[in-house]
Amino acid sequence: MTSPLPQPRPGRRRRRTLIGAAALAVALTAAACSSPGPSSSDTASAGGPVTLEFWTWSLKGGDPAAKAIVDKYHQQHPNVTVKLSEVGGTAETASKLLAADQAGDTPDVVQMEYRGLPALVVAGAAKDITADVAGVKAGVDPNVWALTTFNNQVYGVPQDIGPMVLTYREDLFDKYGVKVPATWAEYAEAAERIREKDPDAYIASFSTSQLEFFAAQAAQAGAAWWSTDGNAWKVGIDSEPSLKTADFWQDLVRRDLVKIEPLLTPEWNAQVNNGKILSWAAAAWAPSVIHSVAPDTAGKWASAPLPQWTPGNPAVPFQGGSAYLVPAKSEHAKEAAAFAAWLGASDEGSKLLLGLDLYPGGNAGRQATLTHEPPKLMPQQKDFYRLTDQVIKNTTIPVTWGPNVNVAQSAFEDALNSAALNKTSFREVYQATQRAVVADLQKSGYTVTK
Repeated sequence: MTSPLPQPRPGRRRRRTLIGAAALAVALTAAACSSPGPSSSDTASAGGPVTLEFWTWSLKGGDPAAKAIVDKYHQQHPNVTVKLSEVGGTAETASKLLAADQAGDTPDVVQMEYRGLPALVVAGAAKDITADVAGVKAGVDPNVWALTTFNNQVYGVPQDIGPMVLTYREDLFDKYGVKVPATWAEYAEAAERIREKDPDAYIASFSTSQLEFFAAQAAQAGAAWWSTDGNAWKVGIDSEPSLKTADFWQDLVRRDLVKIEPLLTPEWNAQVNNGKILSWAAAAWAPSVIHSVAPDTAGKWASAPLPQWTPGNPAVPFQGGSAYLVPAKSEHAKEAAAFAAWLGASDEGSKLLLGLDLYPGGNAGRQATLTHEPPKLMPQQKDFYRLTDQVIKNTTIPVTWGPNVNVAQSAFEDALNSAALNKTSFREVYQATQRAVVADLQKSGYTVTK
């Protein structure tokens, strides 16, 4: 995502900043390029010791792995103390950050999902740290830096990434004679066969609370829900490639080939444990989530590349992940950027992030996955990280998130759930979401083009 972010028209910036708190939704690679992290001289404060307040949900204060990371930094940078503050997800963190920005009392480093970053950039709450990360730029691949780069300016250091895969019950696919689908058309065929073999089983659940998944589906099919055109935004939620993905899922729902059930409900957990929900198309963090609710099924699962809309085209977008940003009003911005660069992009920091059960965005952490044990859910799949490494190389579809993701989420998710339950048009949900997003952008002072 290297394009500039269009700004609201003059006179609307303050309103855009204030509504930015609401403009966000709730919410693993190639050979390493060795790059040194910042030296202690980079972070030494001329005025004496510095304490960095770090808002994060990945590094929890009571987690030994998080403590080891912070202790390592303290050993190398004795003048810097990193204070962990646990916060909620993207929406809550963004609201708190924008309030702190208005009050002029911000933290120094903030973890933020990639889809939440554009609204904070537009609001002026995130600092341009391009010069600060120049020394570790080679430590992260360009397609990962693109997640935090706008108009060639870097506003965050990638922490983790979400290469998309299909995680499935290998034993039951074999039992039912189901071929692992390479395309979405084959996925529909597999869904049919599973229902034929076990009337109580489904290839997957249909969870409407996953806006990011449906946006990724549309992107894989050739659509861009948000994009930029000079000083204007373009919205393509109702574009034909996007609507074709809506048609695909509507057909599966209509034929009762997927189960309408939100993820991680007691019912979903029970069906996963009982072998009645047989796959999950999501990022490579899915195996750890499944293992957390169905540990007794370990050894029965495997992962494969995400099915393709166009046979032979493996290009996919990332799903999920987050970065470390430095608030524009941080009192210790230089030290904060140095810490963020070390943690996310240096060889040492990105390797240490593996201990947090996430997929590091840095090359060294990615390289370390290749000799890492497979996820606990699939200890038999020794090539899991080689598979995801190749997926990352194929993750060449950029996704631009607009400044009003929350509007899309509000308009989309409940309406899609209602359409699924009532068998009404999915296309109309996408079209209504398009209208809501465009109207909100225009009301907020942005120029929107067709």
